[in-house]
Amino acid sequence: MNNTTRAVIATAAIGALLIPLAGCGNTTTSSGKTELTVWSWDTSINRAAKSFMKANPDITVKVSNVGQPNETYTALNNAAQAGSGLPDVTLIEYLAIPQFVHSDTLMDLSKVYNTAKLKDTFTPGTWNSVNINGGLYAMPADSGPMAYFYDKDVFDKAGISEPSTRPASANHRPPGDEFYEDAKEIRATGSYITSDSGDGGLFNAMMWAMGGHAYKLNDDKLTINITKDKGAQRFMDLWQKMRDEDLIDVHTKSWTDDWMKSLGGGSIASLISGAWMANNLLQGVPQATGKFRVALLPTIDGTPINGEYGGSGLAIAKKIPDGKLDAAKKFVEYVTTNDEGIDARVSNGSFPATTKTLNQKDFLTRTTLKNTDGSDNEFFGGQKYNEIFSQAAKDVTGKWEFLPLRTLRPLHLRRQHGIVLRGQNLLQNSCRQLAEGSKGLCQGSRLHRSVTNTPNGE
Repeated sequence: MNNTTRAVIATAAIGALLIPLAGCGNTTTSSGKTELTVWSWDTSINRAAKSFMKANPDITVKVSNVGQPNETYTALNNAAQAGSGLPDVTLIEYLAIPQFVHSDTLMDLSKVYNTAKLKDTFTPGTWNSVNINGGLYAMPADSGPMAYFYDKDVFDKAGISEPSTRPASANHRPPGDEFYEDAKEIRATGSYITSDSGDGGLFNAMMWAMGGHAYKLNDDKLTINITKDKGAQRFMDLWQKMRDEDLIDVHTKSWTDDWMKSLGGGSIASLISGAWMANNLLQGVPQATGKFRVALLPTIDGTPINGEYGGSGLAIAKKIPDGKLDAAKKFVEYVTTNDEGIDARVSNGSFPATTKTLNQKDFLTRTTLKNTDGSDNEFFGGQKYNEIFSQAAKDVTGKWEFLPLRTLRPLHLRRQHGIVLRGQNLLQNSCRQLAEGSKGLCQGSRLHRSVTNTPNGE
């Protein structure tokens, strides 16, 4: 999920029964302009659309918020099955792209863009996420490289100067061990190092950040191997141990008022999340201004590696009317690669997916976030936080594939993860059950006859 998925600025969702009407209408308006329909839960797309229309007065862009990501995907499924009502362009999370590729909803953009020239435009993690089975199914719009947000006051109280990301040496433990040891020191002060109430997105992102490759998709053949994948195993071993020793808050549900209060008050001392979390922290825990800092995510052995938690791209509907395709291409390219289009989104809190932006001096040297009134806020105590985020994005490995089950799997995954966190099952056992359950979730899809479960690594 991206930065605005959880943000309070999100507008109300339109009822699902009304959605098929959104994509109806003529290719051009009465004034002769080409009219594009765009679905987005992220209000920064509206800003980019306004900027685009000034530069392209012959194109009208109508942006509709049909709900948060899950609601948007339900609407996309409904419209695709009905054969009408699809938007011309839609915002879509990277983790949802595979499912809509396999439902034949999205256009292969490699047929309309020069992918060879575009590849180096975007970070490896985002570019990999939009390329599936040799096709390009979205243009990266934003990203969510994993980062470590920590309360410096709590860490100082525990005698920890800063989270360790240093490689192991004769006199120094590997960062993965230090995270565990830091958790014990912080727990001794009465706080928890972090929380996890059953976040499936965090589960996948942590496997990715530890070098995992638990899901493999080759054309229509899906292989699920969680419990014997090395990266997944590293995460599960660490998380199970910390859960067993009461080093993680498993009771405070994420994104609730209690969770925000715990972060603001220091009882939860850090947060592992995507770079987009910066603005959400500012909005959700303003009382923590000046206390928080940002660090690279600790790795198992100090090797630079990272994963993505969230992020989204712009996709074009496969069945877009011919008369709209050129306009849609122009709009998507503007939002994702044009400096003005990117700035319209980044200035509103989105984290960029383009390498050029991540290397710009004014971006890297930024020390303030923007309050809702436009004023500057040194939430991270004057730290050049984008230097950390930029490096985090560069450390993301491209070796990750999402399950093509985005609209079907989340509740199942959260259920299994929640059972673990309540102490009712081991993470290993729940992952075996998750792998088996995923096969059932594939029923009725193009994948239903080609799922290979290897829950035991066989």
